[in-house]
Amino acid sequence: MRIISRLDIKNNNLIKSIKFDGVRKIGDPKKFAKNYYEKKLDEIFLINNTGSLYGTKLDVSLIKEIRSIVSIPITSGGGISSVNDSECLIKNGSEKIVINSLIHSNLNEFKKIISLLGSSSVVGSIQYSSEKKYLTYYKMGRELTGYDLIDTIKFYQDIGCGEILVTDICRDGKYTGLDKALYDILNKFYDIPILIGGGFKSFDEIDYFKDVASAIVSSSTLHFNKINLNNIYDVKKFL
Repeated sequence: MRIISRLDIKNNNLIKSIKFDGVRKIGDPKKFAKNYYEKKLDEIFLINNTGSLYGTKLDVSLIKEIRSIVSIPITSGGGISSVNDSECLIKNGSEKIVINSLIHSNLNEFKKIISLLGSSSVVGSIQYSSEKKYLTYYKMGRELTGYDLIDTIKFYQDIGCGEILVTDICRDGKYTGLDKALYDILNKFYDIPILIGGGFKSFDEIDYFKDVASAIVSSSTLHFNKINLNNIYDVKKFL
């Protein structure tokens, strides 16, 4: 089970939303990335938080700066709208890219990215609501995809995603714990790595999901020191 830190970025600042709405500025993403690297987290997600809403791009200079101080994998995304966008992120220090909105707005362009980079370099992001019949969304939870969670996972598999990130909009930034009902849903999918996020609050959840998920993706709980990162090594050794 991997433990991944999600760094949401706006204007090269680390920010955090609650339920995909509102923005709180936290600090310098480079300092947080360095800390997570030193605490032996497995991976960093750099997400241009409002990219799909406002058509902005992740600053590749930030990826380069973080790459210069960490040697764990970096996955970047947010506002990817073309093959060129994805290729630029890879060339500037990202091992993988993560995509949500483009899948639903321009599937042909997404398939070109899969052809160029290969499935292993592409994470498909799913935003879902545990309070609204497990319907899924894009554009930072603003637009319905027309699928429920199970059908969206199947769809992402069919179009070639190498990994799938599922995030509960309702729990985002609230420390309420991951959605335990996900266990039975994810138990149906053994042939693709699935990453889960939205509400992570304790190491016990890592043990709970270890048989059905490949990774836990967390932001607030890590950023605001809600868990003791000095225990990461012991937790992973136990798992």
